[in-house]
Amino acid sequence: MKRALMLTAVMALFTTALSAYNPPVNGESFKELSSARANSGSLSVCGGGLFYSNPSSIYVNPALTSNQQRIDLNLGYTAMFSSNSSDSTTFGSAFQGAVIIPTKWTVITVLTNGVFVPFESMDVNNTLNLKVNFAKEITDKLSVGLGIYSGVFWGADNDWSLGADLGFVYKVGDLGFLKDFRYGASVLNLGKNFDDTTATPLKSGEKLSAFPTIATFKLGFSSTLVSTEFFKLGLSLDATTPCFQNLIMDACFECSFKDLIFINVGERFNMAEVLEGVKTSYIPSIGISCRFSFGFKNNSYMEKNGWSESELATAVSYKQIKGDINTVSAEFDLNLGAEDTTPPVITLWLDEEDE
Repeated sequence: MKRALMLTAVMALFTTALSAYNPPVNGESFKELSSARANSGSLSVCGGGLFYSNPSSIYVNPALTSNQQRIDLNLGYTAMFSSNSSDSTTFGSAFQGAVIIPTKWTVITVLTNGVFVPFESMDVNNTLNLKVNFAKEITDKLSVGLGIYSGVFWGADNDWSLGADLGFVYKVGDLGFLKDFRYGASVLNLGKNFDDTTATPLKSGEKLSAFPTIATFKLGFSSTLVSTEFFKLGLSLDATTPCFQNLIMDACFECSFKDLIFINVGERFNMAEVLEGVKTSYIPSIGISCRFSFGFKNNSYMEKNGWSESELATAVSYKQIKGDINTVSAEFDLNLGAEDTTPPVITLWLDEEDE
């Protein structure tokens, strides 16, 4: 009881120490604009309804890349279009480049992205961001992660950010009719974020608060609902509370055909933006991706490094962020080498006839 009261008191003091919650529109997730997976709604804190992780996963949970066995080279780009007559510029863009490097002790991800949003109706301006992430499987079921990020902001004065993210994922397994049930959580933006700017806040006439919000808590679960040889269907549900001052809900259905073609349909609800009368869009985001294997023939360098058989994953998505801002994204993942799906065989002793 004392611990609960103490924790409540600490969180209350921590919350009141912050200025009133007032980030720009989409200020909590502007970094995700460069990712096709984010635009399709499949960036769940648990890895999506049909679990899949790539460098974009560390935007929401640094633990998600712990299962990676291969080097992953990632590129992404998003084009943004505004139909708002008050926007002096109607085109924006975002890009990302990343690499995953598995090592003996941890899985390292390095991701950089740039977001350039000139719209007056979504005033997050220009940023360049860098994140270095470390993920580790503690057991077959539990994974943890740590991400360290930094960034620079310009366009409405200049500012910088520096901080860390923490997260975990727990794989429960089959739970009744729920197959491959997982739950997870993360705490993001633990540090200095963009606060010394003149960007347009959500609540006009009031002081802009730091964005993304410090101590953003994410909690979610996901599971496969239908699983056959030809077709699979999964669901992920996430709740995000930026230091308990807002509630953002994400839901995404994901289906696959022969584990080759994947379709995502996602929806997001941002309570603060709805209450402030932001021209919110309820059109679901949609993403289509394809994964296929290919080989490098007669290439001694690729064979020497075990990359003669590799996999390419491509994804495209569409999302209407607001009623007047549309985005189209593309993302590519090149996984070098074949994934090892055969567990090691450990012999504790030899039979007498084998001695």
